[in-house]
Formats: sequence, structure tokens, C-alpha cells
Amino acid sequence: MADTREIQIKKLLSDPEKLLSKLPFTRGSSSFSVHDSEEGNDVDLNVTKVVKLPKISKNIITQERFLKELDPMCHDVLYDKNIPSICVKLEGGGYREIKFVNMPIGLQERIMAKNTLNLCGYPMSFTLMDSKPTQLQKDNCTLFKQYWELRNQDGMRTKMVATQLSMGDAGLLFYFDNEGCIKSRLLCYKDGYVLIPHNDQNGDRILESVYYADENGIEYIDSYDKTYMYRMTKGDTVDDNGNEWIMQEPIVHGFSEIPLITKRGDVAWNNVETLIEAFEILYNIFLVIQKRHGWGILYIRGKFSQEAKQIAGSIILNDKSHDGKGSAEFKTPPSPQGTIETLTNLFKHIQIGSSTTFILPEDVKTSGQISALAIKLAQSLDLEKATMAVIDWQNVADKMCRLFKEGLAKELVNKGISKTAVTDFKDLHLNAKFKVWQPLDDASYNQMLATLKQAGITSSKTAIEKCTVNAPDEEERVNEDIEREKQDTIDKMNANNGNGTNVDSNSNTAEGDNANPDANDANNNNA
Repeated sequence: MADTREIQIKKLLSDPEKLLSKLPFTRGSSSFSVHDSEEGNDVDLNVTKVVKLPKISKNIITQERFLKELDPMCHDVLYDKNIPSICVKLEGGGYREIKFVNMPIGLQERIMAKNTLNLCGYPMSFTLMDSKPTQLQKDNCTLFKQYWELRNQDGMRTKMVATQLSMGDAGLLFYFDNEGCIKSRLLCYKDGYVLIPHNDQNGDRILESVYYADENGIEYIDSYDKTYMYRMTKGDTVDDNGNEWIMQEPIVHGFSEIPLITKRGDVAWNNVETLIEAFEILYNIFLVIQKRHGWGILYIRGKFSQEAKQIAGSIILNDKSHDGKGSAEFKTPPSPQGTIETLTNLFKHIQIGSSTTFILPEDVKTSGQISALAIKLAQSLDLEKATMAVIDWQNVADKMCRLFKEGLAKELVNKGISKTAVTDFKDLHLNAKFKVWQPLDDASYNQMLATLKQAGITSSKTAIEKCTVNAPDEEERVNEDIEREKQDTIDKMNANNGNGTNVDSNSNTAEGDNANPDANDANNNNA
């Protein structure tokens, strides 16, 4: 019988070694062979075999390596001694090597940034799931969106995505600051935090741990379950049981679930790192050749003056064996076309392997305006990858929404803004989603929404929610405008009524309905 959730947590907290254990990041393998000795053997159809447990080996790669790959000034090409150098013969008979600085190329950073844009180029989308929401639900939905924007949660989401695609994992910790405001902060390897998730036998998260050290070098392990934060401190001495980790008194963190969100996955350039390294090496060799032969080769027959030796940039070949009248001519240097074609081909496969399309300014130069559809089709690889990533990040979107909603409700109660916010926000059923960024300008996109609304394909609610220029309370503003126009129409009708009969503002007149065809639709939709 499996241990309960509480027993599993207790076992982890009692064993710091298990608490600090996590699966390593891997990339590639040292060999192509497999462990299953039966691979390649013949077998008759419909004949069963006894199965074996999976045994897969891959090479460990550290997060430190990820950071060095991300930073161009840490690339291996800078320290590659096999890049050819330029050596010249001195007049005295010796040789001198001309200094040449190897040049890295930051393609990893560009791939990461493009992948982040595809996932976070648009704000998080929130939909009120109740089919007939109450006015209170509408108001709370608007309030939630306003505070979400005020606390820059879309910005924190973007930082989390960029961090995960750069370092393999990232964490977002929700907390209450000294003034009781709901906030979130990023935890990542680069800042000294090691994230260690722990799941039960069903894969459900039971504990999130963070391993770090303060400015004095004192090491800590902070672990979060759905109620408490447990802090362990590594001391200079051991206790009677031989433990060097001292558990402090648990602290109630104030949320109904683990307040730390973690996400793990491959770095954005994981599949093309070797291609990038090959590209850098060849590019540097190309630069050396261009520097060596860029001014041509001057071939001289016979003796030449000292002034001729000062010809800058050119390689001088002096043939003193030639008898008779001297001559000079420039020889054609080796053609770089083959190298350029190889570099172009490598760059193409880097884009294919990483599902990242780089569209540069020269790629869109045209006599007319290039269509958004053409750019979208050109970036189909990006869209395919981002669509799958949206699914992969859905749990993060859901938990960000839940934690912020719960924290905001408690903040509103504690500040006396709303006494019933905690209860009211439990009835606020929001669906949060990432939206794949597409190369469509705002004007065209918003015009598309208006067209869909007019055609009856989408509702006023959806059009308002998706419009890129709308404020969080845009639907309330639209409804206010509709009511104001309706009242203006009624006032004009009363003013033009010769017998002085007043028109009831609540009556359904034909004129009022025709003047505001979307009024009923807008009033039935939520924020």
C-alpha cells in the first residue's frame, strides 16, 4: 500500500539527501548502441516476448553549460586553437603571427527570444466560464484583470518562459509583501536557486524545494507543501543524530496549494547546439581567409624597391629567379562561394532543427507591402512549435491564475476593500490560456474581430476580450456608452413629442431597439 501524501512529505523532510535529489538534464548519448540485446533479432509474427523494463542512457548536461551556451562570450569557439591563424615572414628571417580574435555568434539567445515571443507576445487570455454570470462575477472578473495588469503578471510570465528556455527550469513564487499585497518573484539557476520538484506515485506534485545560499555562504532548503513553508539550514555542527541540516519551525504561507510554480524542459536550442558550433567554427575560418586574401595576392617578378614592401594589406610573392625585365600582377584569391553556400545551408538547418524562422529586414524588401499571411506561412515552423508549447504550459497558466486570484481576494479582505472577496472569488471561474503570437498587425487583427462580430460568427463578449487595445473593464465601458446613447435617443424623442408625453426609458420602443442593435447582446455578456 502506497504511503499517504503526508507520510511521503514527512519522509522527504527527514532525509535532506532525498530532498536534494532531482533528475539531471541530458543531451545525446556516448554511443548509438542500445541495452536490449534482442534488438535486430528475427521474430515470427504473432509471437509474444517477455518485456523488459526501460533502460535508457544519455549524457548528463549541466545548467552551467546551458548558461555558457546562452552567453556568446563563453562559447567554445573563443578558445578553439584549431582555428587557422595568419603568419607573416619578417625581414630579418623570422615569423610573426598576426592577432586574430575569434568571433562568437549568439544564435542561442536569438532562438530563445523568438520562442519566448511566440508564447508571450500576446497577454494572457482570461475567459469567464459561467454561461450566465452575475453582475458580481463580471465586476470581480474586471477587478482581477486590472490587478493582474497592475502587478505585471504578464511580465512575470514572460520572464519565467524565457528563463525555462534558457536554463532548463524556472520557478515563480507567489507571496504577500510587507503591505499584504499579492506579488510574485522569479527563481532561477542563474540567480543561485536550484529548483527540486517532488511528485507522488501518480505524478502529482506534493512538495517543491529550493536550494540556495545567502550572501554569507549559509545554505538553505526551502520546501513548500499546500500549507507550510519548511526551512532547513545547514549548520557548522551536527546534532545528536548526525544531521548537519537543522529544521526551523514551519511557517504557514497563506495559500490553499503550493505557492511555487515550477516548469522544466529542454532549452530552446537543445536540438541544434552542434550545428551552431559548426557554424561558428566555419564562420571564423571564413573570416581568417578573407582577412588573409581580402586585398589580393601581388605577384612580383624580379627585384623591387623598399617602398614596394610597404604595400598595405596585400600578400607579396617575390620571384627573384626571373631573368629579364620585371613585372607585377595581382592573383585571384580563392573563391569564398563554397564556404558561403555551406554557411547558408547550416543556417537553414539551424532554423529547421530549432523550429525558429529568422526573417531579416532584407527578406521582406519588396516594391509592395508584404502580406501578413505570407509572413505567417513563412513562419509555420514557429507556429507549430508554439502551438504544442501552449499545451505544455497550460498547467502553469492555470496555477498562476488560481494563486493570483486567491491572493488578490485575501488582499482585498485584509485591506478592507471587500469583506466578502474570499467567498466571492471562489465563485469566479476563470480559464487562463497562453495565446500563440502571430505576425498580424493590431489594426488588421482588430478589423478581423469587428468583421466576425458583424457577421454573427463571434459574440460581442469575445470581440471585446480579444481586441488588443481594450482596457480590462472595456465591456463595462461599452455598456455605459450603449445606455448613454439609448438615454440620449429617449431624451430627443421626448423633446420632439408635441403633446408632452414622456417616453419610459425602460420601454422597448422600435426606435430604441434599432438604434442599439447590440445592446441586449452586450448586456448579456461578462467582463
